[in-house]
Amino acid sequence: MKLNAIIINTFRESVRDKVFIAIIIFSIITMLGARVIKPLTLGEEAKVIKDIGLNSITFFSVLIAILVGGRLVYKEIEKRTIYLILSRPVSKTTFIIGKYLGLLLVLFDSILIMTGVFYLFLLFLRIPANYFLVWAIIMTFFELAIITAIAIFFSTFTTPITSAIFTFAIYFIGHLTPDLKNLARIAKSPVITFMSDVLYYLLPNLANFNVKAQVVHNLVIDYRVTILTILYGIVYSAFIMFLSCLIFRNKDF
Repeated sequence: MKLNAIIINTFRESVRDKVFIAIIIFSIITMLGARVIKPLTLGEEAKVIKDIGLNSITFFSVLIAILVGGRLVYKEIEKRTIYLILSRPVSKTTFIIGKYLGLLLVLFDSILIMTGVFYLFLLFLRIPANYFLVWAIIMTFFELAIITAIAIFFSTFTTPITSAIFTFAIYFIGHLTPDLKNLARIAKSPVITFMSDVLYYLLPNLANFNVKAQVVHNLVIDYRVTILTILYGIVYSAFIMFLSCLIFRNKDF
């Protein structure tokens, strides 16, 4: 019950956040604005609009995870409401996990809203929308699970701005991990090889979550790989949350 209360409270606070509302509005405007580029699509209007729609859902969801997630813990400390919460029989671990699950619930609802608008837009334009598009959105959600965990992790010991910068950096580099592996393979310097290997295994491999190109171009998806990627996302998120709880438990309030 204590965990549920924190999850619900986090959800309510987040959906009232002006940043969250603004991002949802901009995401919808971006998807609807894709219609404007029709003259530039060269007969590939359906694929271009699907690609823009899916990437908009991902991009704006990542913004919510980073900008809202980076403020969740810090805001409670800054307003000193953390003292009131922890004065009750609520452990620090329960608090952190509740914040994480509450934000995931927010992201799930925001993705549902944006996906609903996206499918209605495709229906309005009479563009066929098969179930393959849903796979890309599902993979995006589990990618967000990792990003949210990282944002919460940094929020336990840094300011919102620092947390956002670090999380954005990891998100960006996380999509370049295959390049890090190639760099380690071809680098002549042992130091560069070592650092590339460390970063490759330490940072999340987010590139595997990106199947948008496959679904937009109706390419074959290896579902065994996607399932393994989802499991990887769950395990990696759990590990980051474990570190977050460990750090937060050692903080004095």
